[in-house]
Amino acid sequence: MPDSPGYRMQRLTRARRALVAGQALAHRRHLMYGLVEADLTVPRSLLREHAAAMGEQLSFTAYVVACTARAIAEVPEVNAFRRGHSMVFLDEIIVEVIVERRVGGQSAVSYLPIRRADTKTLREMHEEIRAAQRGSAEPIAGQRWLEAIPPVAVPWIMRWGSRSIPWAKRFGVVGVNNVGMGTDAAGWALSPGAGTLAVTIGGISLEPKLDGGRVVEREIGRITLTLDHDVIDGAPAARFTSRLLRHLASGEAVREALGTAGQMGTAGHVT
Repeated sequence: MPDSPGYRMQRLTRARRALVAGQALAHRRHLMYGLVEADLTVPRSLLREHAAAMGEQLSFTAYVVACTARAIAEVPEVNAFRRGHSMVFLDEIIVEVIVERRVGGQSAVSYLPIRRADTKTLREMHEEIRAAQRGSAEPIAGQRWLEAIPPVAVPWIMRWGSRSIPWAKRFGVVGVNNVGMGTDAAGWALSPGAGTLAVTIGGISLEPKLDGGRVVEREIGRITLTLDHDVIDGAPAARFTSRLLRHLASGEAVREALGTAGQMGTAGHVT
């Protein structure tokens, strides 16, 4: 369509339509929201020290994925979905990451399932995410079916997928979305996903906190947890949240990736 004075129009890609269909599906669920603050001082300091020493910027999203997977392994009730009058519990922990790409000449997102996320190192997940970001301007492999089906069928396919065991075994029921990196905004982001659990990374800022009777600056990240209440009750949701915050604060996944597991470097005391 030729440009008109004062504006231009661009047809939505099927990848964008799939995102819209997924959001519409999420709004039909009975969702619980948790707005929590995570102390990210230790892992962020470790990542900065590594970047300064080695010139390599490890993915912070990969770190959140690692912590999420470890928390799920400790609270496996989260790794499930509802199928009619039954609950389906998955053996494998798959965490889906939203990756920004250029598809069809416009900004779009693709979904990268990180399989066996509880067994992989931060570096392995970092390499998967970076490879997806560097990929060609096409949907991620396994999602090219979006280009082959009529647009009117996308919502129906998404609804079918939300109840499909093969779909869940391929893409999982947990997602991580990083909307806060690169901004100075200190708030939370509400981004319901189509799965059972969505972990949304919001803004990160320096905040004064009491530590042993003195005020120190800590890096605090705003994390939004969106959970399907049809699948997860309040008690397991609280247990999962507690374990996730503990893993996020520890920085252990970074130490393991750098070969310093069990050692408390100077980053543990950086404010």
